[in-house]
Amino acid sequence: MGAAIKQLAFLSPQQIDVFKSVLGELPYNVVWKWDNETMDEKPDNVFISSWINQTAVLAQYATHISAMKSVVFVIFFLVIGVVVPVRSSKILFLSCTPAPSHQKPFQVIWKGLAEKGHEVHVLTPNPLENSTLPNLVQYNISDLYEYIKTFTAGKSKYYLKKPTFIEAFVKDVYITVIFNRFYERCISHEATQSILTNNKHFDAVIVEWLFPTLGGFAAHFRAPLIGITSLGAPLVSMDTVGNPGHPIIAPDMNLPLTRAMTFRERIFSGLYSIYVRIHYHLFVLPREDALIKRHISNNLPYLGDIEKNISLLLLNRNPVFHRVMPMNPAAVELGGIKFPKANQSLSPDLKRFLDGSKRGVIYFSLGSSMKAIYLTDDVIGSFQRVFRDLPYDVLWKWENDTMAGKPDNVLINKWIPQVAILEHPNVKLFITQGGLQSTEEAIAAHKPIIGIPFHSDQTSNVDTCVKYGMGKMLDLEDITVERLRSYINEIMDNPSFAENAKYLDDLMKDQPQDGLDKAIWWIEYVIRHKGAKHLRSIAVDMPWWQYMMLDILAFLSAVFLSVLLTLYFSVRLLYILVNSIFKSKMKKGGKKKVQ
Repeated sequence: MGAAIKQLAFLSPQQIDVFKSVLGELPYNVVWKWDNETMDEKPDNVFISSWINQTAVLAQYATHISAMKSVVFVIFFLVIGVVVPVRSSKILFLSCTPAPSHQKPFQVIWKGLAEKGHEVHVLTPNPLENSTLPNLVQYNISDLYEYIKTFTAGKSKYYLKKPTFIEAFVKDVYITVIFNRFYERCISHEATQSILTNNKHFDAVIVEWLFPTLGGFAAHFRAPLIGITSLGAPLVSMDTVGNPGHPIIAPDMNLPLTRAMTFRERIFSGLYSIYVRIHYHLFVLPREDALIKRHISNNLPYLGDIEKNISLLLLNRNPVFHRVMPMNPAAVELGGIKFPKANQSLSPDLKRFLDGSKRGVIYFSLGSSMKAIYLTDDVIGSFQRVFRDLPYDVLWKWENDTMAGKPDNVLINKWIPQVAILEHPNVKLFITQGGLQSTEEAIAAHKPIIGIPFHSDQTSNVDTCVKYGMGKMLDLEDITVERLRSYINEIMDNPSFAENAKYLDDLMKDQPQDGLDKAIWWIEYVIRHKGAKHLRSIAVDMPWWQYMMLDILAFLSAVFLSVLLTLYFSVRLLYILVNSIFKSKMKKGGKKKVQ
């Protein structure tokens, strides 16, 4: 079984007995690489050894025994490698965010875990359809899509703008309140409560780690906690594994900042990093702790202590694409999750439109969360004016059946199979909001972009495309007919944008391990070791003032101030003494002159 796999660890006693029984009945002698010096009830025709020169043994048998014996020997080695099972574990995967872009990467992972033989229980609003895996148990909470609409109804126009600095502070408070209500609905859901009441043992609990609430399940089931994200992670999530959170090198992913930060933006990022942590520890954690004690168990530890015991944080980020930042061993970058080839087909109308385009097609979509119909009339009018004058055709994801003033070269559609569209050779440019999946799909299809970011990580994603020369960034407030036309013509006339997209795609794919395999390996690693406390950074347990070295700075400042004061008073005392001596001599000299 090789050097890495130990038979005693991976074969059950029953499986070992099967091999003994079969091998003992064979008319051949057997060499068995065995991890111990002895074997109970070893068959007489079996020779065991903890170390075997495999090359020499195979060569010896291949040249000196009959063909049939060689076949039996080789088959034995092949079978022993094939029948070794992965140790089946029970895994609870909690992924509640009602957004396809969040669920899609997780679907790949929980399906991959189930295909490896693990018993996987998943709480999700997007269960896999037509799953035939008997060891994959899905708890459907898809009605949360309707519930979340109660918070977003009437606020679409608010999200269709990049937040100002002040709005970013206010938005953090607003979002955490929404999350609190959302997770209360999620945990009190009938499907969730059925998980809590079945008293099942789990070897690991995997939680989407954008908010701490569901970490309470790990404490409830006394299982190692693994955090996972479909993109990067907020500063407070990084703090749970003690990962360095420098506000300039690695600002919070929710801030609308590019890599080339101005002095004003650096000040803002620094202030935000302080504010968001104060708000999180003083308001968010106590509120969520009360929630899990109401709906899970009143005997749970404080949520702030639960999140500090996280074993691992899996991040669906690629250092080639995302900001380069320091990572400690408990924060693992997956490098991107490859999705299965989408079985998307073009409708006859779409196929006819794309195939019939003579100069090429521009594809315009703001994703599944943003809606183009909520853009202002001025912005929509600017796009229409520019598109009308272009020699290209335009496919526009538009959420209504009709569009007033629609140019003749524009085809509107409520739903578009994006991957199939981007892979069509006649599509030359993608105008997008810059969501991670949309950006990754554009890179994979080698299509340049014009990015119009609105919130979260979209600014950073578009900034990456600009950095690699495969796109342009256009803020919604800065859209004018002239600027939009200029960007489109520059990209359509310059093939280097598409070439750079291919270059970025090659860079992102050039890594030693697929993201799915990496995720599964690390999850199994945590299960094998019943956690990963040995990867825990001491920063997790440090008081914030020690981590920021404020005590050292205070001590050094005190020493420096003491030295300054000592020097000051020494000089002052010396001055007084010298002045006193000088005055004394002056008085004596004056008396002598009088005499």
